[in-house]
Amino acid sequence: MDKKDNTPINPKIESLKDVNVKFSVNVGKTQKILAEILALKEGDVVELDKNIEEYVNIDLNNRPFAIGEMVIANEKYGVRIVDLVK
Repeated sequence: MDKKDNTPINPKIESLKDVNVKFSVNVGKTQKILAEILALKEGDVVELDKNIEEYVNIDLNNRPFAIGEMVIANEKYGVRIVDLVK
């Protein structure tokens, strides 16, 4: 049983519960010349190509998994899954 909601876990998946996967969220990107990067210091802000309201891409093991939206939960940033990639 899943401890969170007491929903039974598919027996075929049960054996995979302890497998590590790389979960990454792409919140944006930018391009800088090396001199700009070397000049960065603590407190600097690097602007990205996305607005905070835009959806973010979520990958599992470097493969598209879902899209999500950025949220603040318990004073920390998080991502809410909006849709799974088909």
